[in-house]
Amino acid sequence: MTTFHMDFDFTTSDQKAVLAELQANNYTLLGYKGASGPNQLSVGTPTWFSVPFGNIFGAVDISYTPTYKVYVFSQSNIAVNTTIQMQALSGEVPLGSALTFQPDGSFVSGGISGVPAASIGLKNNRPAGTPVVTVGLAGLVNTPSGSQYLPFCAFSLAPENSNIMTPLENILLVAAQLNLQSGNVQGLVAAPGAQFTFSSSTQTFDLQVLPSTYQITNVPGTSPVTAVPSGSSINSLINS
Repeated sequence: MTTFHMDFDFTTSDQKAVLAELQANNYTLLGYKGASGPNQLSVGTPTWFSVPFGNIFGAVDISYTPTYKVYVFSQSNIAVNTTIQMQALSGEVPLGSALTFQPDGSFVSGGISGVPAASIGLKNNRPAGTPVVTVGLAGLVNTPSGSQYLPFCAFSLAPENSNIMTPLENILLVAAQLNLQSGNVQGLVAAPGAQFTFSSSTQTFDLQVLPSTYQITNVPGTSPVTAVPSGSSINSLINS
């Protein structure tokens, strides 16, 4: 299975100087990953990973392999700055398959037929009258903070209903003065960022942080990224 890479090199003198400024001013590297499906949250997107620049030095490889788990959160009223909790978390779920969420909080295989090969289905088997839940996918990502399954998308799912969720390889990275946890829902890009899409032909992006603006961009001569201005809608950038 393919592993995708987002690489920074803070060993050069100019990038060391930028890193020192980011660390002194308490900046954090924030990552977002796209998905699509019915009843996706309209208010924003969960922060996939959040790594303080104080934890970063040298050559940094943030990587992930497209393997997923399904989570369920009991809260249905999700606003910006809500931090989604993975109260129930399945085992690894292959693309093209489905799970059923049981009333006791467990998962069983199956429940939906005809799930597309690039998607994961989830049926909510809780009885009518029980509250709507928030569900989504957690993707395995390796950062300087460790290797973890972290949530990157969120959907509302009523009892006795099902949803089909499709992870997308659209990525947004931002260097911002925000101390966010993984799962914290954000609606707008907090600082100038970079958006890019992994594919079978582009599996690594070599990145740098520009001085002064702290815009993330590609290293000259490497695969290009798209500059994203502060205040842009995260949903519209990565979830389509």
